[in-house]
Amino acid sequence: MLALGLAAAALAPMQTATSAPVPAPSPVDGVYDVLGWSWGVSPAEAKVRLDGEHAKAAAFETAKSELDGGFFNSDQQLVVNVHSAKAAQVAREHGLSPRTVARGEKALAKLQRQVQALADKSGSLQVQSIGADLPTDKLQVVLQPGKQSANTVALVKQLKAVPGVEVSTNDTTLAMTADVIGGQIMDLVPGTNCSLGFSGTRNGGDNVMLSAGHCVEGNPMVQNRSGVRLGAGVASRFRTGSPSVDMGLMDIDSSNVGRGYIDNRNGQTTRVTGSSKAPVGSTICKAGNTTGWTCGTITQYNLTVNYGGAGGSVTRTSGLARSTVCTEGGDSGGAYISGTVAQGMTSGGPSDGHDCGFNQGGNATGSYSFYQPVVDAAQYYGVTLTLG
Repeated sequence: MLALGLAAAALAPMQTATSAPVPAPSPVDGVYDVLGWSWGVSPAEAKVRLDGEHAKAAAFETAKSELDGGFFNSDQQLVVNVHSAKAAQVAREHGLSPRTVARGEKALAKLQRQVQALADKSGSLQVQSIGADLPTDKLQVVLQPGKQSANTVALVKQLKAVPGVEVSTNDTTLAMTADVIGGQIMDLVPGTNCSLGFSGTRNGGDNVMLSAGHCVEGNPMVQNRSGVRLGAGVASRFRTGSPSVDMGLMDIDSSNVGRGYIDNRNGQTTRVTGSSKAPVGSTICKAGNTTGWTCGTITQYNLTVNYGGAGGSVTRTSGLARSTVCTEGGDSGGAYISGTVAQGMTSGGPSDGHDCGFNQGGNATGSYSFYQPVVDAAQYYGVTLTLG
């Protein structure tokens, strides 16, 4: 379980008869300092750039019904897929860059379902992930490393004959990397650790926290770094070794308070002002227990990912997003955020022993990770995020 940093970052215990009150830190937008450093610009310039992304994303949301998916390119232009002159005109009126494509987001989603059915029918356990790549307008199928079985060879032959499908092989397996290290931010009893996700309320005010499902599988008791109980897991859609979704819920004890900001792990905090599924190519950062504050971009949505392999148990997890953000073991469950807009909680990543460093800001070359979109988890569990 990757443990992203305390994304609701401070579940501060409330005052009791035997303890002095602990003042909550004043939320600031620390995201811009480290992000600016990673881009080589000032915090003020980083804020202008990120605000520009968000303005274009808002325009995209307004015109979405006329469009068929979109993504930011290397020039920070929001490119959108269109299938008619009318849709192209709507895009331009909203300051977006239209392009005509053969497929688009909707057709790729349909193709993904068809390919998943073929993979299931083949019986191959060597498919690592399946998901649409909007910039190339293709469906990417990634295989596990190692020699291919006869079933996989036959499946690959089928897939390569399907227009719009691209097949490649990864050089490493994937894992939900739960570190067994004491004194971390989200100490799960018994034994493992994650990072805290996003605080919220449901059922008329019950305080909860959204997390990666594999962090709270089995409803563990949850403690903070000092061994103080924060609450307990109450729901998870994740099932080890079975098809599942990586979202879960922790109930916060009444003696604790879920805050509307995240700990950047750099001495600052960042307010949570809302949630969204930002367009592909958007800038995104995460706070992690192991790797601190690392940043990158969103690359894909709605991925089906098979964790494990190489002879071990395989867990298929669907509905994930992928980013170029670097993570390591101990980062699971914590918060991905774009500026001050919540995006998701870490699910997993490559198990190749790569080293992100701590608070390295920009993404390491070739790094990537998967996360559970917070919008989907909040909708499923009926949670309203706590805002700062």
